[in-house]
Amino acid sequence: MTDEAVAGPPGGDHGPSNRTGLYVGAAVGLVLCAIVGALGGYLLAGGGDDRDTQAGPQGPTPTLESSSTPPRTTPSRTPGRRPSSSAPAPGQMVLPDVVGKDFEEARDELRRMGLGVQFIFGRAGDDRSVASTNPRAGTAVKRGITVRVTVVGAPPDVVVPALTGHSCDQAAQRLVDDGLYPAYPTGRKGEVRSQEPAGGTVLRWNERVALYCSDSSGPSVPPSP
Repeated sequence: MTDEAVAGPPGGDHGPSNRTGLYVGAAVGLVLCAIVGALGGYLLAGGGDDRDTQAGPQGPTPTLESSSTPPRTTPSRTPGRRPSSSAPAPGQMVLPDVVGKDFEEARDELRRMGLGVQFIFGRAGDDRSVASTNPRAGTAVKRGITVRVTVVGAPPDVVVPALTGHSCDQAAQRLVDDGLYPAYPTGRKGEVRSQEPAGGTVLRWNERVALYCSDSSGPSVPPSP
């Protein structure tokens, strides 16, 4: 056996040691790769975000928001009010709509129903049409009430009739028909002995005429002031 066979190849004294180093280096490399791979996957998955851990399979639970719109309520009916379409109670009638009509025409219609009429005129103009009524049209009213009728224009002129010698009741009715108000300084019985102002005087609608009435034994002239 030669010295070369006994000694082996050059550098052979370090052969086993080098192989062991390689094995250790490879093992360390594998460990490092595993750690880096695990860390990368953790970061890609959003590691450390606690919000994801609270979400269910369908995502985070939605938060309910309060609405500022109040709940809708059904308005209550006012007790005691009749619907306009209901029939009037016994002893009542439905007030007709006279708005827009000539005020004398409206008066005739209301009087035929047994209703009294009081006119309220405007301050200017000659428009004779009705602007409004109180109560309003469609209201259930009783016979005999007075309806206040508002006229657009100012009161028209009225010529006072001559009423001396007529019965007090007939004279009063004539004044009312002509748009004037009778007054009775000496009572309402007997005949008209005199009047103030005299027949033929021009007044405005709604002005007053004094009727001095008496029977045959009463005074025939107005008393002295």
